[in-house]
Amino acid sequence: MKIQSFLIPLIASSALVCAADKNTGGAAEIFNQMCVGCHGPDGKSQTDIGKQVHAADLTSTAVQKLPDSSLSRVIENGKEKMPHFSEALSSAEIKSVVAYVRQLSKK
Repeated sequence: MKIQSFLIPLIASSALVCAADKNTGGAAEIFNQMCVGCHGPDGKSQTDIGKQVHAADLTSTAVQKLPDSSLSRVIENGKEKMPHFSEALSSAEIKSVVAYVRQLSKK
């Protein structure tokens, strides 16, 4: 009985994570692999590298005000010290990362 009361919330939370991941096309995983080093898990760029390269705070009003097309272009082509990801990510993956970045300001 105790196992059931533990497993039910665990399974439910796993289902929610999977649903959220489907909505952003695996963007959380992409973000964790390619962006966290500079932008940090919360997008605020408070990592050692992020501070050194003056990475943008992805939760800031300035970034959040940018149109999706501008954010996509930066991810695709890079900007200043940020590398380009045009060869590593498909346009669908870039779009999902943009959607993920939008969610960072809500956390």
